[in-house]
Amino acid sequence: MNVFWYWAVEFLPMWMAPNLVTFIGFLFMLSAYGGFLFFDTRFEGDVPAWTFLWSAVAMFVYETLDAVDGKQARRTNSSSPMG
Repeated sequence: MNVFWYWAVEFLPMWMAPNLVTFIGFLFMLSAYGGFLFFDTRFEGDVPAWTFLWSAVAMFVYETLDAVDGKQARRTNSSSPMG
């Protein structure tokens, strides 16, 4: 997936901090959780099928942004020896 992640990091603006990239991914996952919570507060019943699709998309975006944040840090020279 490294080739894809190097391609994806080119879409991020240089002013965007790596922590912001990770936070945006977190918001995607939070929205997926919120979608399930909205339709079923106990997570026991049926939810619309589109919530599963959204959950998969949100997970893909989160994983991509999580992998890209380190590349963004190196790209903007904001990385340290610790990471």
